[in-house]
Formats: sequence, structure tokens, C-alpha cells
Amino acid sequence: MCAIRRAQEEQNTSLGVFRPADGVDFRFEPAEPWPASKAALAGQMDLLDQDLRQLEWVPLEFRYRFRCGESACSGHDMALRDWEAGESYRKYLRQYGQRGVEDKLRERWFTRMFTSDRAVHCFVGNVHRRPKTFMLLGLFYPRRDIVDCQQQELFTL
Repeated sequence: MCAIRRAQEEQNTSLGVFRPADGVDFRFEPAEPWPASKAALAGQMDLLDQDLRQLEWVPLEFRYRFRCGESACSGHDMALRDWEAGESYRKYLRQYGQRGVEDKLRERWFTRMFTSDRAVHCFVGNVHRRPKTFMLLGLFYPRRDIVDCQQQELFTL
């Protein structure tokens, strides 16, 4: 992540992928309510007049705290802006109610991904109006043995 930030300053890089170092922390924080303009957009009819569900605001922000692989890294604290995270909130809220939703979300978005046999990769992108501000766009967590094997083959002459 530190290298991606440097690349943004030097070359205007806006997207990147990295693997966080071990010791990732996960938590929920209350999400900021949508501004009136965004709420109005969410309630707008579809251009083709299709029967679509109205987009619902998610009251939780999924946050990860970690260090990247650079030795001088002082740490990063980033919010996840993945559509799938919001959908899993809505699904688990319907299935388990308010009391069980956070436990199920923690299991899905942290416990199941950040294990010793997984190699978590973070996809990040910056904000157009604030190019130095990056957010987590998604997580990819393949088995570590597959990733390590493929990387060794890629760089073997």
C-alpha cells in the first residue's frame, strides 16, 4: 500500500493490488448517513422502467487495520467499499436479525479470509476528487499454496 501511495504521487496511479502483512485487524464502525442527493439517486426510477429493488443504505462500515509489506510502514486503516459486503449485510440481517448480523459478517469478511492457508490480496482505488485518498474496493483470498506455487513458476527461468 505504501508503494501504491508513492506511485500515485509520482505517476498519478489510481488503482493497485497488494498483500497485507500478517496481523490484520477488523472492526465495524457506524456508517455516515447518505447525503440527501445520494438518497434521492437511490430512490430514482430505472431508465428502462424495470422492476428493481431500491438500493438500501448500510449502517455499518467494514474497516481493516494492517501493515503492508514495507519495513517502514506505519500502518493503514481503510474502509471496504465492496458492493458484495453491503449485500451480505442485507442478506444476514434478513436471515439472522440485528443480533446475529455482525457475527456472521465478521465470520464472512474476516475469520474465513484471514487464515494461515489464505493469501489475501487487497484491491484499492483512489477517490477522483481526492486522489491521495485510497479505499479498499475488494478482497481476493486464494489458497496460499496455489499463489506461492504460481509465483515461483512465473519467475523461474
